[in-house]
Parts: sequence; C-alpha cells; structure tokens
Amino acid sequence: MRFFVTVCILIGVMSCSDQSSDIEPCPITVDSVSIIDTLETGGTTYYLVHRISGWSDKTEILELYNDKPVFDNCSRSTIEPLYGDSLEMTQTISHVYLNLNNKLFELVYIKGEPDKLHNANLKLELK
Repeated sequence: MRFFVTVCILIGVMSCSDQSSDIEPCPITVDSVSIIDTLETGGTTYYLVHRISGWSDKTEILELYNDKPVFDNCSRSTIEPLYGDSLEMTQTISHVYLNLNNKLFELVYIKGEPDKLHNANLKLELK
C-alpha cells in the first residue's frame, strides 16, 4: 500500500512540474496587475497599469504602455512598458501626466499618505 501511495505522489509531482525550459516559472508571489486608465491621443491609446508587487512589504508601481498589455498567469506582459515608476507610499499622488513633447511620464505628489484605494483610481492626464 505504501508503495502504491508513493508511486501516485511521484506521478502527481512529475505531471505538475513544468518540463519546458523555454518558459520561466512563476515566482512564489505573483504581482497583482490591473489597467486603471486609458488615454487616447494622436491615434495612440495609452494604458496606465497599477502593479502591486511583493509579499508583506508591498511595492506599488505605475506602468505606461502604448499598446494594450495582456498579462499571463504570472502577471508578465508580452510587451514592455514605455515607462514605469515605483510609488512613494509616504506621499499622495495628485496627478499622473504623460508629457509627449518631452517624452516624460510624470508623477506629482502632495503631502500625506494615500488611502488604500487611491493609487488604484489614478487617472492619466496629457500635459
């Protein structure tokens, strides 16, 4: 009986393991990603993505894409963001600007810590 159980466990573990060397496995903690805003200008739609990374000490990141990102089950996108910036969690973001003339992605902060949902509701503005 023990032999049968051991064989079943080994088969289960081997069938669940990824045998492909082309695909990198997911990390232990998978980021949470969501498209929180879009902005269309000059025939291009820009996508503002809010990413939360980490286990207990979470890092919040804003990413900007010029094509709609599609994320796999590991929160990886098939395209690279144009810009990305970690957020200062001791301050509140008042504006997120896309400055096309200077090719900048600008975050404007004000004093005070943001509430829990603030960063997930930010809007992308053209400057």
